[in-house]
Amino acid sequence: MELSDYLSKTNVFDFLQALEIPAYVVDKNRKIVFWNKQATTLTGYTPEEVIGRRCAEQVLNHVDRTGIPVCSTDLCPLYQAIKNGIPVEVPFAVYGLTKSGKRRPFSVFGLPIKNGSEILGAVELFTDAEKLDADMSLAITIQEGFVPESNDNIEFFYRPSTGLGGDMIYYNPPWIGIIDISGHGVAAALVSMLIRISLDSVIAFDPPLNALPYLLENELKRFKLQGVYLTSIFGQLKEDEFSFINMGHPSPVNITQKKVIETKNVVPVGWGLSDEYDESIINRHKLSDGNLLLYTDGLTELKTKSGMLGTEGLIKILTPEDTTTSIYLKTLSLRASGLQEDDITMILIKQ
Repeated sequence: MELSDYLSKTNVFDFLQALEIPAYVVDKNRKIVFWNKQATTLTGYTPEEVIGRRCAEQVLNHVDRTGIPVCSTDLCPLYQAIKNGIPVEVPFAVYGLTKSGKRRPFSVFGLPIKNGSEILGAVELFTDAEKLDADMSLAITIQEGFVPESNDNIEFFYRPSTGLGGDMIYYNPPWIGIIDISGHGVAAALVSMLIRISLDSVIAFDPPLNALPYLLENELKRFKLQGVYLTSIFGQLKEDEFSFINMGHPSPVNITQKKVIETKNVVPVGWGLSDEYDESIINRHKLSDGNLLLYTDGLTELKTKSGMLGTEGLIKILTPEDTTTSIYLKTLSLRASGLQEDDITMILIKQ
């Protein structure tokens, strides 16, 4: 059955026209077949101007916060709804082109339209997200302000999946650490602030490195965070040596020698299992042996066309001359989807 016939027969058009929320319908090729009055009010486009066209054809032409096109890629919620047959909500604002030429932030929700098991198209509901976008922009600015600037010996790279992330970098020389907090988005970003405060408090007393997991565990107990834990590589960089503890985190990679550094590990912090460890848990890496890459699992768990990238896949694409930016761009080219599903954070410690 054709989408237009199905919609007319089931009175869906009348229902969507009566909705007090902007809505439009696309067929399986993402061509617009219906545009309601509220969509005209919010965007300025009339039904006559958009029906028969795709969003990417200078109608809304959505982009994400970084300017990456949404409408013509797998990021499009309508594409995902049609492909997978399930509702899809964009977990952040997208920016649509209005008739005035101004881009406005929208919250977007895509729903598949089905006739039995057959998917005929999708409907998108969207609302103004100016307030949400302003709040998110401020939160992102604050979080980005805690990312340290790279220097001659250390590169820092931070790219959250939704603007706000649960990864964090801690740098208070000689202390340096990369941390992956359970969860994503606003809640994880708030937890990262608590962890930063806790680390400042613990490190102020210049504890031995092996005492850090236990001290941090006890400090976080004050906040009574249920179900929240973190993995981390945390240590001290002194001259040519990085001494560190691996708290359940992916092992570092020596990119000069293209090999994983096998480490002694302890449990992640937050499970209540951290112990009063002795110095045997400390790992040491001489920078004269090669540049050291620390990263969160968003880098190796990204989906490529042949499956998850994994540590072996990462090592294959590395070269001794790589920077954090070049590593990210290499993985970006391998990604099966335009969507970055997890936060990606890296620290590259160089000779």
